[in-house]
Parts: sequence; structure tokens; C-alpha cells
Amino acid sequence: MSTPAMLQSPLREHSRVLGLGAYRPDVIVTNDDVCQWIESSDEWIRPRTGIVTRPRAKADVPVVDMAEAAAREALQKAGIDGSQLGAVIVSTVTHPYATPSAAAALADRTGATPAPAFDISPACAGYCYGLAQADALVRSGAAEYVLVVGAE
Repeated sequence: MSTPAMLQSPLREHSRVLGLGAYRPDVIVTNDDVCQWIESSDEWIRPRTGIVTRPRAKADVPVVDMAEAAAREALQKAGIDGSQLGAVIVSTVTHPYATPSAAAALADRTGATPAPAFDISPACAGYCYGLAQADALVRSGAAEYVLVVGAE
């Protein structure tokens, strides 16, 4: 008697980014605003970084709301419905709860259920780490589409 072979999804040679989205907060913070909290100046920051202003979300805007706005734009541009997602990855170090994860809340909001959803928190490199994990999921055949969101 032979043992039946385990069924596997076909391996894919490549993955690609199909759509990008962003959340753009309403509050604009200038270099002079930042210099109230650090010892620096606009004259020092601007030539070294090129930064003049940066957007900041209002205090009452949760990370998941920002992630959802960016996700919806990315899904629309990719022509993908949330129900087609095979996984949701959110990179954040500012989600206020250990559970439920921001990714689980986002999966629910976008209709990506019952897709696996998890948070990662490698700070500045988080989005890149998320893309690497998504690439591995797609190339292994574990997922056809993966949503990756960096939210801070």
C-alpha cells in the first residue's frame, strides 16, 4: 500500500507589488515645531535631511484606522478584493493592544477572513520585513495575495 502524496500549491518563481496606498494625516508638523522638543533648528535639519514638514495623525486616530485607509487604497489600485487576500501583515510598534493584533482587526475590516493575520514590530525596517514575509508566502504557494501595511 502506497502513502498518498501531500497536496501542495505550486511554487511561484516571483512575486510583485500590485498596488500601493497611503494614509495622509491632516496635521502638518514643521521643523520649528519639532525643535520645541529637541535642540536643533530648521537651518540645521533642512539641508541635512531635506525635510521641511511632516504629516502627523491627530491623537484620536488609531493605528488601525490609518492602516485601513492605506489598505483600501492599495487594494483598489491592485484590483483585489479583501476576500481574495491569503494573509495580512501589519508592521507597527504603536498599536496600543497586544490582542487583537492590528492585522487581525484590519483583516476583519477589509473582509480578509479567515486569512492569517499577524503583526510584526521591527520598527523602521518593518515594512521591508513585511514585504519579505509576503514574498515568501506568495512564492511558497501559501498565499496568492498578501496585504502588507506599515503603520506608525
